[in-house]
Amino acid sequence: MSKTVAQVLEGIQGVWEGTYAHHKPDGTLIEKYSSRQETRLIGARWYERIIYQREGQEPEVLDFRATVSGNDAIFDDDRFVGKSYLIEESTIIFPYYWRDNPGRTILEAIHHLNDDYRTRIWQSFENGRLDKLTIIEEHRVPDGHVEDWF
Repeated sequence: MSKTVAQVLEGIQGVWEGTYAHHKPDGTLIEKYSSRQETRLIGARWYERIIYQREGQEPEVLDFRATVSGNDAIFDDDRFVGKSYLIEESTIIFPYYWRDNPGRTILEAIHHLNDDYRTRIWQSFENGRLDKLTIIEEHRVPDGHVEDWF
């Protein structure tokens, strides 16, 4: 592996749009909706905003921040805890949980197939059992503008 996590994050900065599809463990579709993700790396700080766009509802906006340290990005705030693991230049594994629900854990696998296309898979566990699978497919928006929200 020749790139560091900071170099990988630097390369995926920008705006990504795609779809989230949540499934039961047996494959049954629960819901599907579009999304927009804005990301930026400034020094050792990673900023990420995800806008979930469910039909007929107001957009849901979640902001995340991480500190890049060594070959990891560490997320740790009042709501959210996780640490990324760079497997190779195009693959990151990211286990995390929400502080208000520590019995629910998620293992996310992120795979960048090229500079402008990636997939993400969430395995969601509730009290040690698989509860849901989420398939995320995203493409980078050419010349997408990241708002100064951080």
